Amino acid sequence: MEIIFKNVGYRYKNRKILEKVNLKIRNNMITGITGDNKTLLIELINSITFPSYGEIKIGNQEINDDNLIELRRTVCLIRQNPEEQFFTATVKEEMEFLVGRLNYKSKNIIKKMKDSLQIVGLNEKYLEKDIFKLSTGEQKLIQVAISLLYNPNIVIFDEPFVELDYTNKKKLIKLIKLLKERYHKTVIIASNDSNILYELTDDLVVIKKTRIIAADETEKIYQDVDFLVYNDIEIPDLVAFTAKAREKNVKLSFHKDIRDLIKDVYKHV
Repeated sequence: MEIIFKNVGYRYKNRKILEKVNLKIRNNMITGITGDNKTLLIELINSITFPSYGEIKIGNQEINDDNLIELRRTVCLIRQNPEEQFFTATVKEEMEFLVGRLNYKSKNIIKKMKDSLQIVGLNEKYLEKDIFKLSTGEQKLIQVAISLLYNPNIVIFDEPFVELDYTNKKKLIKLIKLLKERYHKTVIIASNDSNILYELTDDLVVIKKTRIIAADETEKIYQDVDFLVYNDIEIPDLVAFTAKAREKNVKLSFHKDIRDLIKDVYKHV
């Protein structure tokens, strides 16, 4: 589902936080948002916060007070800290709580709970587990499972890889790709981790202070090293390596996958 910002701004106590945001987030793509005020931007999409001026459309619907419940079934926000998102003790209770809050009705809700857990790689035994006794990686997967229960079109992650070890990062990356490729979700990732964003996203939005300074395909933005340096944006490791090699007249191409870069190195070195 496509998301469109038209001349959107946000002010807090007469201070400009975001201004004149015009942006299109493409349907069924993974879009990264990085830089300043990235969390505010995703909260505007999730209608946790409302703009001071301008219009935000989710699909064909403009966000307003009249359609909040419907839009919150469409858009799901996975918070950075899982414990901030949980209100009950067990996974089953948390799922039931969300179903009630969104007034979501299903003939076989228990089956949907089990199916949601299966999608993220967890079995039905997790329904009875204490959420707060699970590992951070398990809690992150539970967050996604709970959100999938009502089948949102848009899934937003706020700094999803913070505090995850290597194994759980790989699990979450695989799951995010699955959300796009098999379940045709529009996925948004707010993060300042340039390596993850470069590897994982199709499009990238860069915010500096109050404005969007770039919104394009991820490769175009991250491979423009001069732009990154000028705007003090972290350069992905693969891009930095290739740029250094080019300075030494090694004719490498930019790659998003390290395996492709290694093949290229063997050809030219």
